[in-house]
Amino acid sequence: MKSVYSILLLILLSVYAHATHLRGGEIMATYISGQTYKIAVRMYLDPNGGGPAESMGSIKVCMGDGNVIDMPRVAIDPEVLPGSAVVHKYETNYTFNSSGIYQISVANDERSPNIINLPDALGTTQFIWTVIDTQQPNSTPVLPYLSFEAGVKQVFSIDLKPTVADNDSITVRVARLSKPSPGTCGVRMLDHTYLFPNEISATGTFKVDAAQKKLVWTAPEVVGNYLVAMVVTEWRGGVKISESYREGMVTVIDKPGDTVEIPPYESSEYGGVITSTPVVSSSEVSMAVQAYPVPTENFVTVKAYSKQRAIIRLQLIDMNGRILTEIASKTPEISVQEVFDMRNLARGMYLIRASNAKDSVTQKVLR
Repeated sequence: MKSVYSILLLILLSVYAHATHLRGGEIMATYISGQTYKIAVRMYLDPNGGGPAESMGSIKVCMGDGNVIDMPRVAIDPEVLPGSAVVHKYETNYTFNSSGIYQISVANDERSPNIINLPDALGTTQFIWTVIDTQQPNSTPVLPYLSFEAGVKQVFSIDLKPTVADNDSITVRVARLSKPSPGTCGVRMLDHTYLFPNEISATGTFKVDAAQKKLVWTAPEVVGNYLVAMVVTEWRGGVKISESYREGMVTVIDKPGDTVEIPPYESSEYGGVITSTPVVSSSEVSMAVQAYPVPTENFVTVKAYSKQRAIIRLQLIDMNGRILTEIASKTPEISVQEVFDMRNLARGMYLIRASNAKDSVTQKVLR
């Protein structure tokens, strides 16, 4: 019996040694000359990850032109946030055959576990990407590292000012996590299982303050690890010349310091005011709906957001106004997600309606 326990212990230790460990990542491109760029990747790893972390001497990078390269690790920086993360840095020079728009990407299945706002994190793929336009010389913005510590009921902010800046302007928005489509070099898609940090407690705000050039979370309430993602867009003369997805982690702990009153919930995706059609007199608009894929052959996934907790009702309606399917949440919710079966419906246009006690919003879907 003792030998059986020993074997089980060895199996568990082996699984842990090869456990997931990624806490974030980002890709940057620096112009050198002609069609040659220095491509740099930062991978944020658990400081005690071991196992795969030690074996990541190189990573596979899709260059967006059909080539996949092995990019070597050039440094490990342990000084990001003591005890929180180390940064593995990968770099190489790469020459594109011709000018164009390229998506540079890295996919990795080795996420850190126990992430509050990403259910089943172990079954998801981290997918980081940067899109560059090589038709004109340009380097993507370099922003501060992406590993942070926040205090419960304290205002948390991330500086979004580039540490390496040029004359181009940038805009930043919070985003849902990216995931790849199937295949060796996937197309970027949204991971709809991801929740914005303020969706966990259904209170407070999590948004970019453009005036301060900061991402501000007012304020964390639940202790634990949260993934955060943002898309940085670079503009020159009103034309988009690069777009970069950055993913990092915020660890929320009890820590000394002043606390704040938590403001009412606002949608991170749609902001405080959401485009919808009020069904009753209301001082604010409070609903949003998202349906995908559109068009669809079989099923459509619908996600609805309510600014305040409420009973959320979803309806599938034909163009004659008939309600074909109706689903309502059993308890007040901030968001709900359901799947409508459209396989037996005639081809044509349909409406998805989401409503709470104050407002309703609709989206057209095509079968």
